[in-house]
Amino acid sequence: MKLFYIIIIIATCINAQDSLFWFDMTTVRDPMPKTPKVMDQIFEKSQIKLIDSLKTVRVTTSDGFRLQLYEASLVEHATQKLKNLEKVLSDSLYMVFDAPLYKIRYGNFPTKAEAEKSRKLLANKGLKNVWIVKSRIEQIDTEAK
Repeated sequence: MKLFYIIIIIATCINAQDSLFWFDMTTVRDPMPKTPKVMDQIFEKSQIKLIDSLKTVRVTTSDGFRLQLYEASLVEHATQKLKNLEKVLSDSLYMVFDAPLYKIRYGNFPTKAEAEKSRKLLANKGLKNVWIVKSRIEQIDTEAK
């Protein structure tokens, strides 16, 4: 009786392998994507060096200072002010929600002296109600591995 079960199991295994040949494997495979060509058509030049350079840059945060430029209780007012400030200032602008206010902050200054220097420059440009706040600031580490 055991021999009978062994023969049935072996025969089933042999017949089961035959089912792999009922379809053509070449129709199942997807074609190779043409990603570099798509990127080149969009950016009009090769982006491989740029993508590789992103691997070597790491953004870390540390204690520092930012300049607070504006605060509002409505997100619409803060967003509109942010758009206006982006036209004037080219550096880092951040909108932070610190309940119940939306705050717009500027810059990444490691020392208070640098923040004060930039605050004076902004005052000369017409931004009078600017003050220095302690914050976590971004620092770019280009030697990341």
